Amino acid sequence: MSGTLLLLAAPGDGGAAAVARALSPRGGHGDVLTLTPADLARARWSHRVNGGGEASTRITLPTGRVLDDRTIGAVLHRLPGLPPAAGAENGPRAKDALYTHSERQALVASWLLSLAPRVIGLISAYGTAHGTVSRTTALVHAEQCGLPVARRGGATRGGLVGRPAPGERHVPRLAWPGGPGSPVPVDVLPAAPAAYHDSLLVAGDRVIGPRAGDHGERCKRLADALGTRHFELRFAPRATGAVVTDVHLCPRLDDPLHVEATASFMVAVAEQPTRRPE
Repeated sequence: MSGTLLLLAAPGDGGAAAVARALSPRGGHGDVLTLTPADLARARWSHRVNGGGEASTRITLPTGRVLDDRTIGAVLHRLPGLPPAAGAENGPRAKDALYTHSERQALVASWLLSLAPRVIGLISAYGTAHGTVSRTTALVHAEQCGLPVARRGGATRGGLVGRPAPGERHVPRLAWPGGPGSPVPVDVLPAAPAAYHDSLLVAGDRVIGPRAGDHGERCKRLADALGTRHFELRFAPRATGAVVTDVHLCPRLDDPLHVEATASFMVAVAEQPTRRPE
C-alpha cells in the first residue's frame, strides 16, 4: 500500500485526532496528514477537468507541501465547510466575497468527487460531510430500511399525544402556563443525548456494536440509501426495545472500537487498486 492517509476535519475534532493516532503506528503506508478547513482555504489549487469529465487536482498547502491525486491513498471526510472569505458578511465587496466562498466550496466538492473511490464519508455538491441529508431524512431512510426508529411528529396541542414514551421527549412550541394539556403545539422528538443507550458504527462492510447481530443487514441497506458506508446509529431504550434516535453521518468516534474500525477501513480503502489520474 502507498499514498497519504488524509483526514479532513475541523479543529478540535477529537474523533479525527483519535483516528490519526490509531493510524500513526501502522507500517507499510504513506504518512498520515490532517487538514482543517482553514488549511484548504489558504492552499493554492490547480484543478483541471479533461474532455472526458475526469478531474485532476494539485494542492499546494500553506506549509509548501504539495498534494497530488496520485499520492492520496484514502480520505476520511469530516469537513463542516470552509470558512467564509473575508468580508463575506458585510461591506462593499460582500457579494464578491460570498461568490468566492461558494466557488471554493464547489472546488472542494469537485476534488472529493474525483477521489470518490478513496473517500470515506458522504460526498455532495456542498463539499461538506453532511451534504443535503438532514437528520430527519436520515431517520426516514433508517425506518424504510427496517430499523426501529423513535417516534417523531407533533400535535396541535400537548394533550393529544399523551405522555412521552421512553426514548422520546415532547417540546412545546411556545411557553404557556396551561400545563401539558394546554392548546399549544408540541413536537415529538427523540430523547436528548443523555438518554442514549448504545450505538452501532458502519465502517465499510463491518457493523460494530452490541446490536450488530440484530441490525447488521438493515444497516448495510441504510448505507446504500444514504450513499456512505461510514456512519453511526445511536439507540435509546423504550418499552418495546431499543430504538434509533440519531443517524450521525459524521460519527462521533468516541468509542475506541469505532476508532480502530475507522482506521482499518482507511487502510483497506488505500490498499484497493483504484485508478490514479495520470
